[in-house]
Amino acid sequence: TSKLTRKVTVGADFAYSNSTATQIQKGSNTSGIMLGLLRSARTFDNSAGYIFPDGTQRNYRNGGGYDNPYWVSNKIAYDENVNRFTGSANLNIAFTDYLSLSYTGGVDWFTRRYNNKFAVNSRAFPAGFYDEYMNFQGIINSDLLLNFQKDLGDNFNLRVSVGNNMYSTFSKFLYGDADGLEIMDFYQLSNSATNTVSHGSGNYRTAAFFADLNLAYKSILYLGMTGRNDWSTTMPEANLSAFYPSVSLGFVFTEIPGLKDNNKILSYGKLRASAARTANIAGAYNTSNYFYQAGSGDGWTNGVGFPYMGYTGFALGTGLGNPDLKHETMDSWEVGIELRLFTNRIAVDASYFSNLNTDLLMDVPIAASSGFTSIYLNAASMESKGVELSLDITPVSTKNFTWNFLGNFTKLNNTILELAPGVDNLFLGGFVVPQVRAVAGQKYGSVFGEDWYRDENGNILINDDPSDNFRDGYPWTNTGPMVPIGNVSPDWTANFTNTFSYKGLSISFMWDIKKGGVMYNGSRFAMNYFGTSAQTAFREVYYTPEGTIDFDRTPAENIVVFEGVYGHLDENGNPVSSGMENITPVVLDQTWWRGNGSNFGGGPSVAAMEPAGWVRLSDISLSYDIPVKNTFMKNLQVYVTGKNLLLFTPYTGIDPETNLQGATNGQGMDYFNNPGSKTYMGGLKVTF
Repeated sequence: TSKLTRKVTVGADFAYSNSTATQIQKGSNTSGIMLGLLRSARTFDNSAGYIFPDGTQRNYRNGGGYDNPYWVSNKIAYDENVNRFTGSANLNIAFTDYLSLSYTGGVDWFTRRYNNKFAVNSRAFPAGFYDEYMNFQGIINSDLLLNFQKDLGDNFNLRVSVGNNMYSTFSKFLYGDADGLEIMDFYQLSNSATNTVSHGSGNYRTAAFFADLNLAYKSILYLGMTGRNDWSTTMPEANLSAFYPSVSLGFVFTEIPGLKDNNKILSYGKLRASAARTANIAGAYNTSNYFYQAGSGDGWTNGVGFPYMGYTGFALGTGLGNPDLKHETMDSWEVGIELRLFTNRIAVDASYFSNLNTDLLMDVPIAASSGFTSIYLNAASMESKGVELSLDITPVSTKNFTWNFLGNFTKLNNTILELAPGVDNLFLGGFVVPQVRAVAGQKYGSVFGEDWYRDENGNILINDDPSDNFRDGYPWTNTGPMVPIGNVSPDWTANFTNTFSYKGLSISFMWDIKKGGVMYNGSRFAMNYFGTSAQTAFREVYYTPEGTIDFDRTPAENIVVFEGVYGHLDENGNPVSSGMENITPVVLDQTWWRGNGSNFGGGPSVAAMEPAGWVRLSDISLSYDIPVKNTFMKNLQVYVTGKNLLLFTPYTGIDPETNLQGATNGQGMDYFNNPGSKTYMGGLKVTF
């Protein structure tokens, strides 16, 4: 930043970063490292070798099924490189002591390149595979502000800003692959007789004009009002524009005469309230239909793509364009209170908020007979209500020692109010079974799947038909329509941090808590079928000479009485309950685990739903400020940090914070996910 004249100031900043990564395949993937590891029998040693002398793969399924984990880590790779440059320049002109003009222009440019390498004899690509992808994206942002700030007499202060924002983004990508390598372990696009090449580009722009007014009275009463109008090229012509206002009011009651002079206990107190509307735009190119390079697949293999045998082909996109899209809108209001006590030794902040989201933009399935499979619609409305609390306490503060406690608590309820006409539910993520759905009248994040047969009171039915040797004394799967079997959203979340400082030494501990929510442990449910889960460790069964189970000799760990009531299906297939509590002991043998005790055996997904709450030590930091008196440095600090070091959870799989589908709406899915990681790092911070 440089002051050119008394009234003109200019400044600029920029940053460049380069990052590289080599990653392994994720779960639900025949090349997933956890899938190959956890499905292999304990008697098969994957580490004894992953490749035979002839170059073929050594794995549990003799080259089929799924890849040896050591093959995955040595012969399959995902390499990524990202170059990023950000920069901005600013200008400020002070016309008077109360009127100024400022302008900031910035750019964000990055190039991302990645490639996938699958060696010949990989399970997903037996002939080998290689691809390259390059994406360039540029963002240009511009803000122009005219600011006015002036005292109006002795009691009022007025601040007004009016401005303009221009935002533009553009991107290009180029993709090529080599499906079937002519020369093993030679990863070039030219090393294949079958190549697919595609490229594309996209851009959109937004423009906005806005105004912001703030009026203060004696540091007691604060009124704020804003208004903004946006235009976006992603919206249809009839709905290019959206206007959204806001208003806020703050009342600092400790500034009232009488309270202001008696503040030994209550140092600060403020009541606040606000109401606002915001809007979101649709993604680019959803208003019309488009063509793409054709291809087909079965979900298990790479399928067939064009060009094929010298012929190219294009197909109409499966999503139907919608020229009637509207902006998503969110109407919200909030009330809160801030308190500081005992000269700021205790600070409390509490708020209650309510958000109403309407015209939410989502892909909605439609009949395939239309020639499309989905349409992008303003398809839903959702209400969110919640409470946020924060507490900041300094129990001890002396000349050399300080102890600070900071805690936060959030409780949020999201309810789907309605969906588009003719839409019963929306698929958010998951599998064929189970699925995370949005359903009108239900909490956001409902999981739908198969359940056990139950009576009208929700009790699991235990088969009481002695002629049914396979199910007598066992529950059995209801193969009818999927039903709600849980919700992935937590009841509440919290975190708290304790920081202890002695002279220049400081140590802090941060704990995270998540209460409620479920997760689909598809890994365990599949491992039951393969006999590799801990649940299947006890499956020995002994029989009497008459052919009945010898419960005296069979291990107790393998005997269970299922919780439920006796029942069966009538001649019409409807469940009939006796109401009598089940007392029949049965064994969990291989027949059970290869049947209703696992997903591949036809067991219901409800049996794999587990509580996914946790308490975790998410961060420990230790730092020391080295004295730098009489040097050219302002501050010198050395630090070490550990993240995600301890986890306490009832979930029996890996870290329940992981999710198969990443940061998407389809949360709560674990199917051989890669585990979470502990992180250790240290460094030196120098301030000049």
